[in-house]
Amino acid sequence: MTDWLLPLLRCPVCDRELTYQRTEDAAEGFLEHSSGTCAERYPVIGGIPRLLAGGRRSQLIRTQPDSVAARIRGPERLEDPTVGESDDPIIAGFDDEWRRFDEVGTRDQADVYELYFDLLPPDVLSHEQTVLDAGCGAGRWAFAISKRGPRVVAIDLGRSVELARSNTDPARVGCVQADLDALPLGAETVDWAYSLGVLHHMRMPERALADVVNAVRPGGVVVLYLYYALDERGPLFRAIFRVVDVMRQVVSQQPRFVIRAVSGLIAALVYWPLARAAVLLERIGAGRFATRLPLAFYRRLSFRTMLNDSVDRFGTRLERRYTRAQMTRLMEGAGLVDVVLSGSPPFWHGMGTKPLTRASPD
Repeated sequence: MTDWLLPLLRCPVCDRELTYQRTEDAAEGFLEHSSGTCAERYPVIGGIPRLLAGGRRSQLIRTQPDSVAARIRGPERLEDPTVGESDDPIIAGFDDEWRRFDEVGTRDQADVYELYFDLLPPDVLSHEQTVLDAGCGAGRWAFAISKRGPRVVAIDLGRSVELARSNTDPARVGCVQADLDALPLGAETVDWAYSLGVLHHMRMPERALADVVNAVRPGGVVVLYLYYALDERGPLFRAIFRVVDVMRQVVSQQPRFVIRAVSGLIAALVYWPLARAAVLLERIGAGRFATRLPLAFYRRLSFRTMLNDSVDRFGTRLERRYTRAQMTRLMEGAGLVDVVLSGSPPFWHGMGTKPLTRASPD
């Protein structure tokens, strides 16, 4: 496990510091308490701390019986049928997606990086900065940020965190398998944070964002991307979206092979034609109309990116959408100030700052 990562970690149950006990395998060991009454222990497998508790840890033990996880017997009991009895379909779906779209450092990702991080002050990309990636997936943004200087704590609940580990430099990216609803980081341990396309798939986004803000040092920024509620689109566009969303609700309940097949058809028959139409409009000097077309965002991106996003869009059962005002309130409610949402796609992405001093009570 990366040495600089350990001092940042906390037990997700009691929020106390942990110590690392290595085994004979340098990439495996245990995180445990050196004091206090909390008896929780967490395995480190493949250099990745697995800070999971309860049913999720039971599931990890069952799925990795040959690892050090099998030596753990915490308060939960594996024979209890109510503990971790099935995979979370949302997490399992994203793991399936990232296994098939696991590349990092692509040209498309470089272009999209400039869009997501257009508000980011350049001085936060120094080599001395430590950044939280809240929901890292296969590690595409952890890879991009670490290549620009900072160290990154890349956290994800799913097994896709193992892809992030293989896709990034372990000296600059510390990967952690953990739940954002029980963020295992100490208060004010990272310089800034980002979460792109994650919180709108969570059951308690307000709590998760508050925990992310808590981990950021005063004066640090949080960059956030959430699906927008089409609040700047006309009634026809919103009516089309309502039909598409009903389709998403149906498709996302199907087996993964059906989701992949339907998403592929949608990418080929909807994403690609509309993106190419936007390109043609730009070439004939109608750029203003091009940007108003549905899916015009993809006009300079590859078909593989369209396919990835189609699977992402139609393969998840839980999705929230935010108006500009709702996203601003969400960020301010988590304790951020000077919240700014970008006026350019993808909508909505924005940035807020953690105050240098806490607001005094009335």
